[in-house]
Amino acid sequence: MDGLQRYTISQMREIISYLLPIFDVVRLVDPRDTAVLTLSEDGTVSREPYTCFRVWNKECRCENCTSIQAALDGCQRTKYEFIQENAFFVVSRPLVLVLPEGETPVILEIVIRVSDQLLPEKEHGKSLAERLAETRELLYQDELTKVYNRRYLNELNFLYQGMKRISDQLGVIMLDLRQFKRINDTQGHLAGDQLLRNVADALRARVRSTDSVIRLGGDEFLVMLPGCREEDVPRVVEKLRQAVETVTSADFGYTYTSRFHATQEELERLLEEADCRMYEEKRRNAE
Repeated sequence: MDGLQRYTISQMREIISYLLPIFDVVRLVDPRDTAVLTLSEDGTVSREPYTCFRVWNKECRCENCTSIQAALDGCQRTKYEFIQENAFFVVSRPLVLVLPEGETPVILEIVIRVSDQLLPEKEHGKSLAERLAETRELLYQDELTKVYNRRYLNELNFLYQGMKRISDQLGVIMLDLRQFKRINDTQGHLAGDQLLRNVADALRARVRSTDSVIRLGGDEFLVMLPGCREEDVPRVVEKLRQAVETVTSADFGYTYTSRFHATQEELERLLEEADCRMYEEKRRNAE
């Protein structure tokens, strides 16, 4: 929370009352719980869970949630949100609310409806919203296999993929294909590319909608399991192993934490643990 501006409840109430007549929506949100905070005159704070995305008539968190990105990055994030024939500009600014019991990070979210002139007519049969959604999908998609790419991993987008609430529980599964180099060398790169696509399809078909299949690069894949239980991870590993074995053989490694802190350092630590266990299995299979 270093570097973020700090406000008392009375100061924040004054800011919100000043902004409300100017913008369509001004609210404090806690993106981890997907809750909207209400500041009372008596100095108390109440939470109404699961209302953030309902403002947009959605059943779960937006894929391009600027509030969680602002919380993770510690800086302001913006986006356009399209609802039916309307467009809204959203600003998410992280700050610290000073409460009697201590400081808590929150996001000040400001929403304003933008002019219809910013909504050009459809181009090639697609609206601006559809084109922006396609652009975002391509940004985080591995071109060959169509699963997620390293950028999606590094920006921690797997934490809120289709989830209403971000969980501290996280399982990480890493796998490496055994025969990939031999297939590339003997059958050619087209065969190798098809193998990677088949593996990606097998993984994606056997995980939850809230899980994320990511191609790290080459023949290495990750499966991120937010909100899972520790005892579920090895069961998922065996399910994925059986699926991949219909295509090719692979070595697996996994790790788990019940207290994931959304930082690159914590992510790298978990990836290293899963990687070490994967190579332990690789050595056993080579013996």
